[in-house]
Amino acid sequence: MALMSDSVTLRPLRRDDYDALTELVRRMWYADPEIGVDCARRLATADFHHCLSCSTLATVAVRDGEVIGMILARVERRAPRWRSTPLNPHVRRVLREGFSLIVSREGRRGIREAFGMVRTDAKLLHGLKSRYDAEIVLFLVDERMRGGGVGRTLFDHALSRFRTAGVRRYFLFTDTTCDVGFYDHRGLTRMRERYVPHRDGGSDTFYLYEGVCAGVA
Repeated sequence: MALMSDSVTLRPLRRDDYDALTELVRRMWYADPEIGVDCARRLATADFHHCLSCSTLATVAVRDGEVIGMILARVERRAPRWRSTPLNPHVRRVLREGFSLIVSREGRRGIREAFGMVRTDAKLLHGLKSRYDAEIVLFLVDERMRGGGVGRTLFDHALSRFRTAGVRRYFLFTDTTCDVGFYDHRGLTRMRERYVPHRDGGSDTFYLYEGVCAGVA
Protein backbone atom coordinates (compact mmCIF):
# COMPACT_ATOMS: atom_id res chain seq x y z
CA MET A 1 0.00 0.00 0.00
CA ALA A 2 1.39 3.41 -1.00
CA LEU A 3 0.76 6.50 1.14
CA MET A 4 -0.10 9.74 -0.66
CA SER A 5 -0.76 13.30 0.47
CA ASP A 6 -4.03 14.27 2.16
CA SER A 7 -4.43 10.73 3.54
CA VAL A 8 -5.00 9.18 0.11
CA THR A 9 -3.70 5.65 -0.31
CA LEU A 10 -3.24 3.28 -3.23
CA ARG A 11 -4.06 -0.39 -2.78
CA PRO A 12 -5.09 -3.40 -4.88
CA LEU A 13 -8.70 -3.58 -6.05
CA ARG A 14 -10.98 -5.68 -3.84
CA ARG A 15 -14.31 -7.30 -4.62
CA ASP A 16 -16.08 -5.05 -2.12
CA ASP A 17 -14.97 -2.04 -4.21
CA TYR A 18 -17.09 -3.11 -7.18
CA ASP A 19 -20.30 -1.27 -6.27
CA ALA A 20 -18.51 2.02 -5.55
CA LEU A 21 -16.48 1.80 -8.75
CA THR A 22 -19.53 0.92 -10.84
CA GLU A 23 -21.26 4.00 -9.44
CA LEU A 24 -18.20 6.10 -10.28
CA VAL A 25 -18.32 4.82 -13.88
CA ARG A 26 -22.05 5.55 -14.02
CA ARG A 27 -21.67 9.13 -12.80
CA MET A 28 -18.75 9.86 -15.10
CA TRP A 29 -19.95 8.28 -18.36
CA TYR A 30 -23.58 7.18 -18.09
CA ALA A 31 -25.31 10.16 -16.48
CA ASP A 32 -27.44 10.83 -19.56
CA PRO A 33 -30.83 12.16 -18.35
CA GLU A 34 -32.52 10.25 -21.19
CA ILE A 35 -31.33 6.96 -19.69
CA GLY A 36 -33.05 5.68 -16.56
CA VAL A 37 -30.90 5.16 -13.48
CA ASP A 38 -31.34 1.38 -13.55
CA CYS A 39 -30.35 1.15 -17.23
CA ALA A 40 -27.38 3.46 -16.67
CA ARG A 41 -26.22 1.34 -13.74
CA ARG A 42 -26.43 -1.84 -15.82
CA LEU A 43 -24.48 -0.23 -18.67
CA ALA A 44 -21.84 0.96 -16.21
CA THR A 45 -21.68 -2.50 -14.62
CA ALA A 46 -21.18 -4.16 -18.00
CA ASP A 47 -18.51 -1.61 -18.95
CA PHE A 48 -16.65 -2.03 -15.65
CA HIS A 49 -16.66 -5.82 -15.73
CA HIS A 50 -15.62 -5.85 -19.38
CA CYS A 51 -12.58 -3.79 -18.38
CA LEU A 52 -11.86 -6.15 -15.49
CA SER A 53 -12.00 -9.10 -17.87
CA CYS A 54 -9.25 -7.46 -19.93
CA SER A 55 -6.96 -6.59 -17.01
CA THR A 56 -4.14 -8.23 -15.08
CA LEU A 57 -3.38 -5.26 -12.79
CA ALA A 58 -5.94 -3.30 -10.78
CA THR A 59 -5.25 -0.48 -8.31
CA VAL A 60 -7.60 1.92 -6.53
CA ALA A 61 -7.08 5.23 -4.76
CA VAL A 62 -8.88 5.61 -1.40
CA ARG A 63 -9.45 8.62 0.84
CA ASP A 64 -11.26 8.45 4.19
CA GLY A 65 -12.53 4.99 3.29
CA GLU A 66 -14.00 6.15 -0.05
CA VAL A 67 -12.72 4.89 -3.40
CA ILE A 68 -11.95 7.97 -5.51
CA GLY A 69 -10.12 6.53 -8.51
CA MET A 70 -8.83 3.41 -10.22
CA ILE A 71 -6.47 2.22 -12.91
CA LEU A 72 -6.82 -1.13 -14.65
CA ALA A 73 -4.09 -2.41 -16.92
CA ARG A 74 -3.02 -5.52 -18.78
CA VAL A 75 0.46 -6.95 -19.32
CA GLU A 76 0.02 -9.13 -22.39
CA ARG A 77 2.32 -11.98 -21.40
CA ARG A 78 0.54 -12.32 -18.06
CA ALA A 79 -3.00 -12.38 -19.49
CA PRO A 80 -4.63 -15.84 -19.45
CA ARG A 81 -5.87 -17.08 -22.81
CA TRP A 82 -9.36 -17.66 -21.43
CA ARG A 83 -9.82 -14.06 -20.25
CA SER A 84 -12.30 -13.23 -23.05
CA THR A 85 -14.41 -16.40 -22.68
CA PRO A 86 -17.31 -17.28 -20.33
CA LEU A 87 -14.73 -19.04 -18.14
CA ASN A 88 -13.94 -15.53 -16.93
CA PRO A 89 -16.50 -14.50 -14.25
CA HIS A 90 -16.35 -10.88 -15.43
CA VAL A 91 -17.36 -11.95 -18.94
CA ARG A 92 -20.29 -13.85 -17.44
CA ARG A 93 -21.34 -10.70 -15.58
CA VAL A 94 -21.21 -8.70 -18.82
CA LEU A 95 -23.44 -11.28 -20.51
CA ARG A 96 -25.97 -11.20 -17.66
CA GLU A 97 -26.22 -7.44 -17.78
CA GLY A 98 -26.49 -7.56 -21.58
CA PHE A 99 -29.47 -9.92 -21.45
CA SER A 100 -31.20 -7.52 -19.05
CA LEU A 101 -30.43 -4.50 -21.22
CA ILE A 102 -31.87 -5.79 -24.49
CA VAL A 103 -35.45 -5.63 -23.17
CA SER A 104 -35.47 -1.81 -23.17
CA ARG A 105 -34.95 0.71 -25.96
CA GLU A 106 -32.36 2.71 -24.03
CA GLY A 107 -30.57 -0.52 -23.12
CA ARG A 108 -30.35 -1.59 -26.75
CA ARG A 109 -29.08 1.87 -27.66
CA GLY A 110 -26.40 1.60 -24.99
CA ILE A 111 -25.32 -1.80 -26.31
CA ARG A 112 -25.12 -0.43 -29.87
CA GLU A 113 -22.97 2.47 -28.69
CA ALA A 114 -20.70 0.12 -26.75
CA PHE A 115 -20.18 -2.10 -29.80
CA GLY A 116 -19.55 1.02 -31.87
CA MET A 117 -16.73 2.04 -29.53
CA VAL A 118 -15.25 -1.47 -29.69
CA ARG A 119 -15.23 -1.28 -33.50
CA THR A 120 -13.65 2.17 -33.43
CA ASP A 121 -10.92 1.02 -31.03
CA ALA A 122 -10.22 -2.01 -33.23
CA LYS A 123 -9.77 0.25 -36.26
CA LEU A 124 -7.41 2.52 -34.32
CA LEU A 125 -5.30 -0.45 -33.21
CA HIS A 126 -5.32 -2.33 -36.53
CA GLY A 127 -1.79 -3.19 -37.61
CA LEU A 128 -0.19 -1.90 -34.40
CA LYS A 129 -1.10 -4.46 -31.72
CA SER A 130 2.09 -6.52 -32.04
CA ARG A 131 4.26 -3.54 -31.08
CA TYR A 132 2.78 -3.27 -27.57
CA ASP A 133 3.53 -5.19 -24.39
CA ALA A 134 0.70 -3.73 -22.30
CA GLU A 135 -2.45 -1.59 -22.22
CA ILE A 136 -3.93 0.93 -19.80
CA VAL A 137 -7.46 -0.49 -19.93
CA LEU A 138 -9.38 1.92 -17.68
CA PHE A 139 -8.16 5.03 -15.88
CA LEU A 140 -10.72 7.01 -13.92
CA VAL A 141 -10.59 9.60 -11.12
CA ASP A 142 -13.59 11.12 -9.35
CA GLU A 143 -14.17 14.58 -10.85
CA ARG A 144 -13.99 16.08 -7.35
CA MET A 145 -10.36 14.92 -7.08
CA ARG A 146 -9.03 16.23 -10.38
CA GLY A 147 -6.10 18.57 -10.00
CA GLY A 148 -5.13 17.02 -6.69
CA GLY A 149 -2.46 14.69 -8.00
CA VAL A 150 -4.49 11.48 -7.60
CA GLY A 151 -4.49 10.78 -11.34
CA ARG A 152 -0.76 11.39 -11.70
CA THR A 153 0.03 9.06 -8.81
CA LEU A 154 -2.25 6.28 -10.10
CA PHE A 155 -0.72 6.55 -13.56
CA ASP A 156 2.85 6.53 -12.21
CA HIS A 157 2.01 3.47 -10.13
CA ALA A 158 0.83 1.60 -13.23
CA LEU A 159 4.00 2.55 -15.10
CA SER A 160 6.09 1.30 -12.18
CA ARG A 161 4.28 -2.04 -12.38
CA PHE A 162 4.90 -2.08 -16.13
CA ARG A 163 8.64 -1.55 -15.66
CA THR A 164 8.79 -4.34 -13.09
CA ALA A 165 7.10 -6.63 -15.63
CA GLY A 166 9.55 -5.63 -18.37
CA VAL A 167 7.02 -3.65 -20.43
CA ARG A 168 8.64 -1.39 -23.00
CA ARG A 169 5.73 0.01 -25.04
CA TYR A 170 2.11 0.35 -23.96
CA PHE A 171 -1.03 1.91 -25.38
CA LEU A 172 -4.39 3.29 -24.34
CA PHE A 173 -7.60 4.50 -25.91
CA THR A 174 -9.22 7.79 -24.99
CA ASP A 175 -11.63 10.30 -26.51
CA THR A 176 -12.93 13.83 -26.24
CA THR A 177 -15.21 12.94 -23.31
CA CYS A 178 -12.02 12.47 -21.24
CA ASP A 179 -9.05 14.62 -20.21
CA VAL A 180 -7.05 13.99 -23.36
CA GLY A 181 -4.58 16.71 -22.42
CA PHE A 182 -3.36 14.62 -19.48
CA TYR A 183 -1.68 12.20 -21.90
CA ASP A 184 -0.19 15.00 -24.00
CA HIS A 185 1.26 16.53 -20.84
CA ARG A 186 2.72 13.18 -19.82
CA GLY A 187 4.58 12.94 -23.11
CA LEU A 188 2.63 10.09 -24.70
CA THR A 189 2.46 10.02 -28.49
CA ARG A 190 -0.89 10.38 -30.24
CA MET A 191 -0.63 7.63 -32.83
CA ARG A 192 -4.05 7.73 -34.45
CA GLU A 193 -7.40 9.47 -34.18
CA ARG A 194 -10.86 8.85 -35.58
CA TYR A 195 -13.77 11.29 -35.81
CA VAL A 196 -17.18 9.74 -35.12
CA PRO A 197 -20.42 11.72 -35.76
CA HIS A 198 -23.59 10.92 -33.80
CA ARG A 199 -27.20 10.79 -34.92
CA ASP A 200 -28.11 13.72 -32.64
CA GLY A 201 -25.69 15.99 -34.49
CA GLY A 202 -22.91 15.74 -31.94
CA SER A 203 -19.59 14.01 -32.38
CA ASP A 204 -16.58 12.59 -30.57
CA THR A 205 -12.99 12.02 -31.60
CA PHE A 206 -11.32 8.82 -30.45
CA TYR A 207 -7.56 8.49 -29.99
CA LEU A 208 -4.90 5.83 -29.61
CA TYR A 209 -1.92 6.95 -27.53
CA GLU A 210 1.43 5.19 -27.16
CA GLY A 211 3.78 5.40 -24.20
CA VAL A 212 7.30 4.13 -23.59
CA CYS A 213 8.55 3.04 -20.17
CA ALA A 214 11.88 4.77 -19.60
CA GLY A 215 14.71 2.53 -18.47
CA VAL A 216 13.31 -0.69 -19.99
CA ALA A 217 15.50 -2.12 -22.73
